[in-house]
Amino acid sequence: MLNNDNSDKFFKENISEHLSSYTICIVTQNNTYMVIHKLDEENDTHLDIDKNNIYFFNTKEELTDILEEVFDDIHFPNNISLSYSTMGDANTDIISHGKYIFITKLIKGVYSKYEKKVKFDSAEYIIYDILAKKSDKELERLKLIASITDRILEETFKHIKIGYTELDIANLTQKCSNDIMKLYVGSNDIVSYDMAWENCPIVLTGQNLEKGGHSLPSDKKLQKGDTIYFDFGIKVDFKDNTSLYTDMQRMGYALKDQTVPKEVEKVFDTLVSAIEDGIDEMRPDIKGYEIDEIVRGKILKEGYPDYPHATGHPVGRNVHDIGAIISVRGSKRSKMKLVENGVYTLEPRINIPNGGSIEEMIQVTKYGGIPLCNTQKKLYIVK
Repeated sequence: MLNNDNSDKFFKENISEHLSSYTICIVTQNNTYMVIHKLDEENDTHLDIDKNNIYFFNTKEELTDILEEVFDDIHFPNNISLSYSTMGDANTDIISHGKYIFITKLIKGVYSKYEKKVKFDSAEYIIYDILAKKSDKELERLKLIASITDRILEETFKHIKIGYTELDIANLTQKCSNDIMKLYVGSNDIVSYDMAWENCPIVLTGQNLEKGGHSLPSDKKLQKGDTIYFDFGIKVDFKDNTSLYTDMQRMGYALKDQTVPKEVEKVFDTLVSAIEDGIDEMRPDIKGYEIDEIVRGKILKEGYPDYPHATGHPVGRNVHDIGAIISVRGSKRSKMKLVENGVYTLEPRINIPNGGSIEEMIQVTKYGGIPLCNTQKKLYIVK
């Protein structure tokens, strides 16, 4: 790990948030070594590691001498993994190109001095394995705020009226969020909340369901016979200065006649069935694309067009969190394996006018996936 002015958020979260000058953290199976600039010498008291493994430098020459000592202590490993991404993932693409050149040149100099050979690769898979899992405390909190998110959407649907614009519905969702979150802020260690992303929620109705899933709500009015699509989440801040996110989608229908048309029922039932099939197989070590093929395959088998996005993604510490992507085989991150107690979304989409989409948050266990809250089993009806 290389950290400078808190450029590495994982360093900040897992090592120290008090070191802001150029810092190198070397992690092995047995030990952790910190090489810290002397500007931060007074800030190392928060480090929970062996003080004998903490070194301070002021010049490049001092840094080189320290690295010689550390690499000698760990027997000059032939392979060193650095914090950069080979898959275009901003979560693990920590060091800049300039830092990569600087640190590899420095290390090669140390190795060549002692006629040692070294290769460099990405530490992304190590980071994924460590950080894709959620702790018991995080899972407990995520279950709570997922249930709150579901409650907000359920309450919103109760107040939607025919003739509301997509923007009206989005504003209604935010009002319901404020009303409901007042009941939770101050309890369960919750101190504040916000929308999970800018321009949240996304609301599309009727013909607009053919748009991309990230299209913004418009002044189109809800008409009888329209399906309704929500993409919504909240960010919740806790007393221990951590934040967690939800990301869920729900589908509704503005009733035109006495019953829901068969074509709308089929859209909804297909989405629910595809998600259920995917949840059943969400076990540790299954690859992301294998779940995608199950869920996406169900949509295609029913004769609907393909959707131009991933079937799911990690969620929790961010809306789009670190870990495997549930997507087509061509995606590099879809070849990664799901991890036990990782949390992922499933969000298949039927990308047609008056189509729909549902998104659930799922915990991976060795017995299959477990939804974090009640999944949508019935179509929300607006009268």
